[in-house]
Amino acid sequence: MAVVLCVSTAAIAQNSLFLRDSPLASVTGAELDALLNQINVTLDTTDINMPVTWETEDKRLTSVWTVTEDYQKQDLSCRKMTLETVKAGETSRVTYGFCKMDENWLFDLE
Repeated sequence: MAVVLCVSTAAIAQNSLFLRDSPLASVTGAELDALLNQINVTLDTTDINMPVTWETEDKRLTSVWTVTEDYQKQDLSCRKMTLETVKAGETSRVTYGFCKMDENWLFDLE
């Protein structure tokens, strides 16, 4: 998967755990790779409170991501990001933390 280059399969699985209870969980295959890659790019490059829009190729799902905060955890650089996703007319909004480890953003389990 694209988001966790040169990281073990376990780390890849751990990094996509946050998706399991969201509409984004329906994304699979190449779209999942693109989703995780874009989350990584967004966390690397986007300023606080600047929304980024991502959608599936068939537009069945649209998600707006906003980095809301930078923080430190165990000497790691971390960021909080809100994901507001619309699927079949229903909106889901969640906020997650991600920490950068070995040049990759991993889901902050806490």
